Amino acid sequence: MNTHTMNQEQVHTNVRNQQSWLRLIYMLLFGALLHLAAAVMWIVCAMQFLFVITTGQDNYNLRQFAQSLSLFINQALQFVSYNSEQKPFPFAPWPQDGSASSKGEIIEQSDTNQA
Repeated sequence: MNTHTMNQEQVHTNVRNQQSWLRLIYMLLFGALLHLAAAVMWIVCAMQFLFVITTGQDNYNLRQFAQSLSLFINQALQFVSYNSEQKPFPFAPWPQDGSASSKGEIIEQSDTNQA
């Protein structure tokens, strides 16, 4: 019986925790931003496909934007799923791809595919 009372008290304490409710608001905000980001990603993918169909190669700027957008999506999902306490953009800088060699790797792969 004493354990049951302690559990109820803990639940009441947790329900009154303002940080939990504030996090819920942030989670709802990032949930909405995730839906928007998914729609934008589909548009970027469609545009990239059109570039490939019309020019025979992808658009570097779209690829870089898609990379940073996917990093944002990952950061937002990490926050919403309680795997991170770091709030992503707009509470942090927009994520950038830090690998300077990513362009070189893709060019090397393209050169290999053409041979």
